[in-house]
Amino acid sequence: MRILCLPYTHTLSHISRPLAIAAELRARGHDIIFAGDSPKDHFIRSEGFDVLPAYQVEPDILFNRIRQGKLQFVSDDELYRLIASDRDLYRQVQPDLVLSDGRFSAPLSAGLDGIPQAAIVNVSSTEYRALPYIPFFEWLPEKLVKRDGSLGKSLDRFNLALEMLVFDNAATVFKKLSRKFGLRRTVTATNCLAGNDLTLLADIPEYFPTRNLPADYHYIGPLTWQSPLPPPAWWPPKNDGKRLVYFTMGTTWMGGSFTTLYKRLQQEGLTAIIATGGQAQGLETIEGEVYVEEFVDGDLVMAACDLVVCHGGNGTIYQALQHGKPIVGIPTIPDQQFNMRRVKALGVGEALAPKTFADHPEKLFALARQVAEDSRYRDHAKRLQGQLASLAPAKKAADLIEARFGRN
Repeated sequence: MRILCLPYTHTLSHISRPLAIAAELRARGHDIIFAGDSPKDHFIRSEGFDVLPAYQVEPDILFNRIRQGKLQFVSDDELYRLIASDRDLYRQVQPDLVLSDGRFSAPLSAGLDGIPQAAIVNVSSTEYRALPYIPFFEWLPEKLVKRDGSLGKSLDRFNLALEMLVFDNAATVFKKLSRKFGLRRTVTATNCLAGNDLTLLADIPEYFPTRNLPADYHYIGPLTWQSPLPPPAWWPPKNDGKRLVYFTMGTTWMGGSFTTLYKRLQQEGLTAIIATGGQAQGLETIEGEVYVEEFVDGDLVMAACDLVVCHGGNGTIYQALQHGKPIVGIPTIPDQQFNMRRVKALGVGEALAPKTFADHPEKLFALARQVAEDSRYRDHAKRLQGQLASLAPAKKAADLIEARFGRN
């Protein structure tokens, strides 16, 4: 098959997941072409794939809307432009299949042009999630409403129905275009990241449960980035018996200042490795205290560290759990807040509000010590590590794609 991959290439998580599947499909003889338009496209090219130009909404615009709680996260004009860009690519590539990750125009454009479409997505961005995205009733005390009791579950179902109704009616352009194009599947703001024909859930049921899951939705497990980067020149870090903490805030963190973090670290008696994701300049490595890199092999560092401090990104959380490491998160967008609620519920870490970190950075380090020193967090993380070790997500995704779309 000729497969066109449409990820949102401004974030590494949306690049790494289709890259892992694309590598598996390429090894099976399929022709894979990517499209994007960001400085991070070089990660795709470095794996030997072509990247065609494609319009994308700038991350500052998109993530600022999300952080501000704007339910209409994409304008009508932007969506029309995305669809036009998709269709130009279809005419150029003539794909047998479109595989998207974070491209919310893909189900509309692929449906309009009659091209099969699969998508990689997290359970939190589907209409089949079993847990509310924004828990309206979280303020109710546990002694009054048991979360796993019948009343708690009823409130969750009401919560889910209400939040989807509000979201879909705040961004009605998806439903309007579905009707205009005469699509067989109605695309909404809630399901616009899913696939028309196949949806690959990059999660595990214990972490993100679902309800009423249809036959074309499949859990495959987390697809985490396998970095091609060599170890830094200073590796391994010298920590002289101090706890080693890995700080990684992805490539879109808006939760605080790396400079504040850097300065505070020198007062805390920890050894830290900071991956800035290219979001900070002028921070120098101080041997034995703080090691700074733009990008680093996360698996290498996580295997050596005692604790992971992150922005609550799904990929980073799963990567930490694959190494059995507890987590402290500073989430800045609803997806990350949703992730960190699950981290807390599963007993593998704790969260800190961005404003708390900005106003009182010392509280981050107090929380980090608490999580690192309490063996229960590590024990729970180790249990999930064992479960994740048995999965082969890229292989399972490729098997599903070939079974659904492959030519005989």
